[in-house]
Amino acid sequence: MGEAMIGSLIRNVYCTICSAMLRSKQIALVLAMATLILAGVPLVIGQGRSPEAKSEATEDAFSGYQSVRPGITPPKATRSPDPPYPELPADTDPRGVVVMLIGVDSRGHVGPVHVVRSSAQAFEKSAVETVKTWRFKPARKDGRPVPVQITVEMNFAK
Repeated sequence: MGEAMIGSLIRNVYCTICSAMLRSKQIALVLAMATLILAGVPLVIGQGRSPEAKSEATEDAFSGYQSVRPGITPPKATRSPDPPYPELPADTDPRGVVVMLIGVDSRGHVGPVHVVRSSAQAFEKSAVETVKTWRFKPARKDGRPVPVQITVEMNFAK
């Protein structure tokens, strides 16, 4: 068996172990991760996406939205309903989190939405649909409304 094939097999076993451990919340997950790290196996941890995983299309979607920095007053939510709790598969943890990068235009409406990280697809769908309905008092720079990008975290618990 080739070295690449063994590495792939180890990663597949690791992912299976992690899935089982995350559902049962056992401390063995930490031990499994430490063992694989010591063995030199590169790991991608979590079900979400890394900020570096933003696609070129996402970069383009946010190109007209500034980051909030000194001199820019951040937007303030004026309408921010909680997301509905989604239907979950039986083996999914009932608590979840979704972190999103959102664009808020100069009228206070939500524009592009990019999921940075989510603990489950069902939470992600609910969070994205809800955040698109949010309204803001727009960000301001030199007294004028400006489009900005901000990070929003939604937590779910039953």
